[in-house]
Amino acid sequence: MWERYAWAGGIVFVLALLAESIVAVGIGLTHQDSAATIAAGLHAHEGRMIAIACISIVYAVAFVVYLWKLYILLRGDPTRPDDLSTLVLVGGVLFVTLHAVSDIGITGMLGARVASYSAAHDQGISYSLYYLTYALDSVADVFGSLAFLAAGILIRRTGDLPRRLGWVAIAAAPFLLLQAFGLGGVIATFGLALDLVGFLLLLVFVAATSVAGYRLTNSR
Repeated sequence: MWERYAWAGGIVFVLALLAESIVAVGIGLTHQDSAATIAAGLHAHEGRMIAIACISIVYAVAFVVYLWKLYILLRGDPTRPDDLSTLVLVGGVLFVTLHAVSDIGITGMLGARVASYSAAHDQGISYSLYYLTYALDSVADVFGSLAFLAAGILIRRTGDLPRRLGWVAIAAAPFLLLQAFGLGGVIATFGLALDLVGFLLLLVFVAATSVAGYRLTNSR
């Protein structure tokens, strides 16, 4: 039963990310804002940042559970796992780890203490940490592009999951990779646009493979 419902980790991951995004929209800061505006805005929304950090704990744990199930399904023979399945696992772990450092560690720290101190004493602290979260998310998505490209190729090759889902993962990979040349919007705005498209495809892939994986396990 545990293995059957472990696929729900993917659905929880998607729902938590959507919830986090809704909370984050309320902060209302942009890359064009000055250091003073960012420092004041983060200070004014400390509660939202703490909420983001708490929701991110949920998505981080849920994604690891989902990744474990996806890896087991795609690795093939446990004694001779497919090399690409290792890339799925390693890339996925780096992807969620870097996102968690950004969304749990740095955002939580800003909400708990740093934003209030920075607004009163040194606006540059909040300004730098705010952009650091984007930079870490951008690096995370580079590793995510490798993980999801490998997953897509394996799904297309093995048919363990519906092959059309393999194309979704393969389509997400270039967006997640190319956004890094704009550092997720920090260097250039095209980075943020590419990242949003890639992440939307990623969420569709995770949700659809979770449902397909549950049905596959339930039918055995």
